[in-house]
Amino acid sequence: MDIKAEIEKIIAQITKDGDLKDKFMKDPAGAVKGIVGEVDKDSLEKIIDAVKAAIGKEGVSGLGDKIKDALGGLLGGKKDE
Repeated sequence: MDIKAEIEKIIAQITKDGDLKDKFMKDPAGAVKGIVGEVDKDSLEKIIDAVKAAIGKEGVSGLGDKIKDALGGLLGGKKDE
């Protein structure tokens, strides 16, 4: 499974669908499974953490940089200074 691609797909869908964002906030595991299907527990937790980091407190605005930061941490990369 390409976790990075799945995270990007989920974030793209959340930005287009306010109801999906609400569902994700209430039941992140259920929302993720509804989009990507069954996923192992470790990957599920990584996806949820990255999506939460990307949408953050500010909502879905400015997602480009947030996605890079979330994925960099998830995949062991370093944040550009």
